[in-house]
Amino acid sequence: MKMRRLKKMLFILIISIITLAGCGEAKTVENEKSSIKDGEKLTLSFINIGKGDAFLIDVPGDGYYLCDTGKAQDFPQIARLLKVKGVEKLNGIFLSHGHKDHAGGLEALVKAFKTEKIYISALDTVSYENIDAREIAKENGIDLVELKGGEKLSLGSANVEVWIPSKIDKKNANNNSVVLRITYGDTAYLMTGDMEKEEEAKFLASGVNLQAEVLKLGHHGEDDATTVSLLQKVKPKYGIICGNMEENPDSMNQEIAERLKSHSVEAYYSEGEQLAVDFVSDGTSIKVENIIDKNTK
Repeated sequence: MKMRRLKKMLFILIISIITLAGCGEAKTVENEKSSIKDGEKLTLSFINIGKGDAFLIDVPGDGYYLCDTGKAQDFPQIARLLKVKGVEKLNGIFLSHGHKDHAGGLEALVKAFKTEKIYISALDTVSYENIDAREIAKENGIDLVELKGGEKLSLGSANVEVWIPSKIDKKNANNNSVVLRITYGDTAYLMTGDMEKEEEAKFLASGVNLQAEVLKLGHHGEDDATTVSLLQKVKPKYGIICGNMEENPDSMNQEIAERLKSHSVEAYYSEGEQLAVDFVSDGTSIKVENIIDKNTK
């Protein structure tokens, strides 16, 4: 009789522990969702520098980050945008890869703006032939974070999922690009560097979550990237193309333009008088705003 009562008590105890564990897990999820306070917004600024990638990310509860730094000659335009936004310090700079139109402005930026961290691929031994990001970090006392892929970074109230191809493409350095999926509430931004079709295929086969409202097209929107399969998986509302007709006509090719249109994607190019185009998320939806520097018009 005592043994039966003991078993019953143990059973009740086990059920109670499981129930409490379940409640704890639900609270964690709720806390993650409630980390976005009313009125807080994440802004990704698409800086207008022609053929080249440079994005400023303003993260509520954390600070400012750059995703790529454009060409060396793009520094004045990028610095101008940072000044308009009131940026004095960068929490970090993410480099998709080491080509000059993505990492050329790195040295000038870290000298002009105090920078805490530089994030690069630990696997990319191909694209950094002319730009030594490791040495720049060392010379300027900046922490270097070498990404291997699969990292999930918490930036204030935003999260960043990192994907990097496991096998290096020695013939085409574009296909070694670091891919970032930035999530804020129920919204997401997918940053693809210069990813071309070969890397896209690996990315699609990886099984990671690709969905995003904003897609930064690979390789400046040229027709060697942004397959139908990618668009079907990502389902973006907005497409960012880092190029224009004057500097890089291949960025404005008809094939990709029609492909975006057929998938109801609104395209934005590096052209016009705006200093940047802001993609602003409140955690539920994303709105688009042009940023004009009135002081220099």
